[in-house]
Amino acid sequence: MNAYSAYLSYQNKKAGHGQASFIPWQTIGLGILAFSLGGITRPILPTARLELSYQIPKVIAALQATFQEMKKPMPQSAPVVFNPLIDEQGNIITPASESFSLIVPKIGINAPVIPAVNPTNESQYDEALLQGVAHASTSFFPNENGVVYLFSHSTNYEWFVKDLNAVFYLLKNLSEGDLIVLVYNGTRYTYRLTEKRVVAPNDISYIAPIAGKKMLILQTCWPPGSTTERLLVFADLIQTTKP
Repeated sequence: MNAYSAYLSYQNKKAGHGQASFIPWQTIGLGILAFSLGGITRPILPTARLELSYQIPKVIAALQATFQEMKKPMPQSAPVVFNPLIDEQGNIITPASESFSLIVPKIGINAPVIPAVNPTNESQYDEALLQGVAHASTSFFPNENGVVYLFSHSTNYEWFVKDLNAVFYLLKNLSEGDLIVLVYNGTRYTYRLTEKRVVAPNDISYIAPIAGKKMLILQTCWPPGSTTERLLVFADLIQTTKP
């Protein structure tokens, strides 16, 4: 072995001894670090275990409750109670008569209906109109399968309303979609306005019996306070409410 080879052999041995001497010190350092960490965490482990033992059941219970709530069927929607007998201020309207009456909440009508009045007998319907709204004897009753025809006075002066019993003096203010209610023998019949029409006074075709369709026609003079024409209001039956 020459001198250079001998030098390399010496350096390798020296390096090997140095590495061997470093490994134990590194292991000892890691052990000391682990021991230190253990010493720090050991006092808090009991507390942490207690806190976890307390919180974990609560979390599990909350999750179970959430899943149970999700499984519950959705409750059925509460039925909407439809009551057309409410005035513009939200007050309940008591019908003028449970036997036969007309209520139009929008324009404040709440009047008894005089049944089976002959629309061609002036003295008969004049007397009936002083008591309330007249029901044409040629038309049907609300519980029958046909058109109900009612008529009453109108006026162009409010101070004549009471004198003439002009129940229909505000009929002109109604519009499509407004509700009209008849109470007949304790049963409520609710109609929705579909059309208003002005006709000649000699057009009496609507007074004739019209069977097969449950609807309501209201008639008054037009323009208000005159007898030049007739204002007709048409409404379809949308609900029947029995007591």
